[in-house]
Amino acid sequence: MGDAAGIGPEIIVKTLSNKNVYQICHPIVIGSAAIIQNTLKLISPKDISLQVSLIQSPKHITTSHGRIDVLDVSTLVPEDISFGKIDPQCGAAAIQAIETAVKLTMDGALDAIATAPICKAAIQRAGSQFPGHTEMLADFTKSEKSVMMLKTWNVPNQFDDEFNSDTRKEKKNGSITTNTVDDLTVTFVTSHIPISEVPQQLSVERIIDVIQITHDALIQFGIANPRLVVAGLNPHAGEEGMFGKEEQTYLTPAINQARTTGLQVEGPLPADTLFKKAIMGKWDAVVAMYHDQGNIPIKLIGFGQIVNITLGLPIIRTSVDHGTAFDIAGQGIASEKSLIAALVAAAQLASNY
Repeated sequence: MGDAAGIGPEIIVKTLSNKNVYQICHPIVIGSAAIIQNTLKLISPKDISLQVSLIQSPKHITTSHGRIDVLDVSTLVPEDISFGKIDPQCGAAAIQAIETAVKLTMDGALDAIATAPICKAAIQRAGSQFPGHTEMLADFTKSEKSVMMLKTWNVPNQFDDEFNSDTRKEKKNGSITTNTVDDLTVTFVTSHIPISEVPQQLSVERIIDVIQITHDALIQFGIANPRLVVAGLNPHAGEEGMFGKEEQTYLTPAINQARTTGLQVEGPLPADTLFKKAIMGKWDAVVAMYHDQGNIPIKLIGFGQIVNITLGLPIIRTSVDHGTAFDIAGQGIASEKSLIAALVAAAQLASNY
């Protein structure tokens, strides 16, 4: 459900008011039934009367549009929250929902998880040691090597109304039309850490792991011979050591070693030019060194239709491409587009695994 003080419950209700969602998956909300019920009053979707249906386990789902199945794992109630405020209670509830979702998926009761946004400050004030979803999921699944991937995702044409804007363009394949943005896929060597700590977190082993995990994921996505490029950390990819030694110390040795195993990988190349070439199709994915290096370009071209996928886990987890949006929480104006894209991605990945 995400952080109850943010837009998570709102975008969930808006998403599940769309009958097309039920053509691709059987959604279950894990979180607080009271919060979802209160959100129904806030949103009041037109032309449909939504109801909350409490279930005891995934096997009790109704799979019926108009009924939002909620697995209630939280005592959080509307009176406990203030929209747009960092609250440890909301953080604790978010952690509980994530733990429950992971356990059910690990046990085979669920096929995939699509998460709404959490507040990182709230979960830490609730006692969590993790800076975000990616690290938390890796710990809960006992996965030693997890990687954050952001990927633009083409959404089926039945969702035209949600994705109809001047920034979208139609791509026709015979009689099938999908909502498309420019394709870009980015994975990250580091993610939620201060930029001052990025150089210390680099290693040949970590970069090789990200390259390999990215390669393997692209094969699962249907790309037979993935082409990867590694972005340099420093301006001009270090310019032969003039602007930094990390490329020579870590990136180049990692790339060379990956090539010996048969992987197609180029770099390190200057980050200020390679993203344009990647969008034009020169490579299938970019391996970025840090959070903003990859987040800024992909969100410029596809915000709202980007899916966050955690690689390296024994389960499928997707998420939205945005945060809790505390500044607009409770106003009923948040867009559900990214959550729809995350659900589509989760359903498609689950059917292919």
